Amino acid sequence: MLKKGLLTKGTVLGVSILLLFSMLVGCSKTEVNPVNTTPAQVQIKDMAGREVTIPSNVKRILALHPIPSYFLFRLAPDKVVSKDTVFDGRYLGKDSVKVYSDGDREKLSKLPTTGVYFKGLEPEQLLQLKPDVIISLTKDPEINDLTTKVNIPIIAVSKDTMADYEKTMRLIGKIVGNESEANKLADYWQKSIDEVKGKVSVIPSDKRVKVFFAGASGVLTTPGTQTIMASIVDTAGGDNVAKGLTGNQTGESLPVSMEQILKWNPEVVIVGTQKGKDQIMSDTAWKDITAVKNNKVFVQARYASLDGVTALMGLVWLEGKLYTNDSEFNTYFESKMKEYYLLFHNYQITPDQIEEVAK
Repeated sequence: MLKKGLLTKGTVLGVSILLLFSMLVGCSKTEVNPVNTTPAQVQIKDMAGREVTIPSNVKRILALHPIPSYFLFRLAPDKVVSKDTVFDGRYLGKDSVKVYSDGDREKLSKLPTTGVYFKGLEPEQLLQLKPDVIISLTKDPEINDLTTKVNIPIIAVSKDTMADYEKTMRLIGKIVGNESEANKLADYWQKSIDEVKGKVSVIPSDKRVKVFFAGASGVLTTPGTQTIMASIVDTAGGDNVAKGLTGNQTGESLPVSMEQILKWNPEVVIVGTQKGKDQIMSDTAWKDITAVKNNKVFVQARYASLDGVTALMGLVWLEGKLYTNDSEFNTYFESKMKEYYLLFHNYQITPDQIEEVAK
């Protein structure tokens, strides 16, 4: 009986040791499980070459220019905390272009409206909106000062060339965590540019149409060579007569003289408004310009402007005006307009809107 009791105690002791060992092993396994190593912050190199540290998971974001404002709403509508005043006027105003569904217009209308860097803004308002990141442009001269004032990371993107737009899309997609959709837009953008380049590549340099682009500040101004407008003229196969001008080449209203325009004698003139065209066509100083004599003074169309996100359609439009006959161009252009607006705005563009551009 004594031996049996001792065996029972030994067995109990052995089982206890085994249980304790199992518990220790279990704890050890728990301790070596991999932990979440995703960093709270990441460093982004923006398009001004600045290294900017931002949250790895951006939840709130806004922009100080209508082009990044557009991309933010397109790629991360639930993360956008405001729209800027120029975007508001361009897309939501009484006489604005209609390129958003009623539902999207309602969402956009409810967002607070901020200023833009080139017209003025309130740092206090930005702080109240509590964005994780702010987007501005490489042209913003106050970007570093504003960063210091609000202590919020500001990323610079660019709209200076057709290629810059593609880079801007991909960068914003990376920031907001939607690279797949951003890459889809950017790939379509580049493919469309390549189509235009393919068409005009067969045109010898001495046969290219001479183009004068009247700037935003009047018919005696013109954009510099490092602007989206000049980039479109070049990509569309035009010979930009103002390419030799000195001055700030990122500026959109470099001054020119009537004497210089007469010397250039452009074959096509692009203006921003009907008022600008009327001024040129009625001014006797312009009457001997080839573009005027041949009625080749064209007003940018609202739905294919040569600035902003519609610059892609502006490129297709300008190439058609320079080199493609109307019947062939209209068929191709209608198809491109439908593709573009469906992809970039989730919007079915109407026949009337297409006609406004093609006329």
